[in-house]
Amino acid sequence: MTTLSQTPVAQGLGQGKRAVLRRIESRIVDGAIGGVSVVAFLFLYVPIVALIIFSFDRSPLSSSWTGFTWGWYTTLFHDTFLIGALKVSLIVAVSSAVVSTVMALMSAVVLSRLAFKGKRAFMAMLFLPLLVPEIVLSVAIITMMSRLGLSLGYGSLIAGHIVLTLPYGTLLLFGAATRLDPSLEEAATDLGCNAFSAFMRVIFPLLLPAVFASLLLSFTISFTDVVMSNFASGVGTTTLPVYVYGLLKTGISPEINALGTLLVVGTLVIVGIIGMRQLVSIMAGQSGRGKAGPVELAELNAESN
Repeated sequence: MTTLSQTPVAQGLGQGKRAVLRRIESRIVDGAIGGVSVVAFLFLYVPIVALIIFSFDRSPLSSSWTGFTWGWYTTLFHDTFLIGALKVSLIVAVSSAVVSTVMALMSAVVLSRLAFKGKRAFMAMLFLPLLVPEIVLSVAIITMMSRLGLSLGYGSLIAGHIVLTLPYGTLLLFGAATRLDPSLEEAATDLGCNAFSAFMRVIFPLLLPAVFASLLLSFTISFTDVVMSNFASGVGTTTLPVYVYGLLKTGISPEINALGTLLVVGTLVIVGIIGMRQLVSIMAGQSGRGKAGPVELAELNAESN
């Protein structure tokens, strides 16, 4: 005997209710995720917008809007201490980023291509700074410089920042190097290239995006570092983050807001330029797909002969 709940009509109604419940549940979940995303974006970007707005405020307190002015930007460019700290940060960040990226590139190629004794120990030592607290690394740098009889300055700052940035660059480049097809290097060797020429003409161009990523990441880590810079800096080599941190004791001037605005604008310009270059290269690659490969192969073969 068939009960009422087992009839096709009842089963259809039950399935319809379950479908409605699933749609409601999906909308609730999507709404919750969207709400959390909006809150996260507001938490990240509202302070930046406030910083940009108050960089044009006439009041030195940056607590309430009193009027528009360009004066803090004029004051910024005449602040010799702040400009000096910015120069130190740029010198240290560029130097450490370049050196750490070159070292990371060599380490990544060796680790991805060669098998040797002690490889795991080498990788462990290379990535150890990621696990050690930065203050411990800072004390180690100071101790090493003292034992060697060297004074603190640009050398200690650059060395300390290389220790911090090298593991990140190596991770990026190692991941990119392991994804390369080894047959590409073998094909270049068969066409007459030596090991160095094969690396420069085949491997390095393929790793170039990862190299740029390592440079940017290393530069950002070095430029914004406070702990290592506070310990490893000497007389006349105070970095911008350390200088700004020292201003917290007496109050931050609105010219810091102006400096932050210029840094934000500069970052957006750099990201925009890189994005446009990537877009142009992608469009050029799509339009010329299937044409460049044979031409490059013929040129390589002709040069090798």
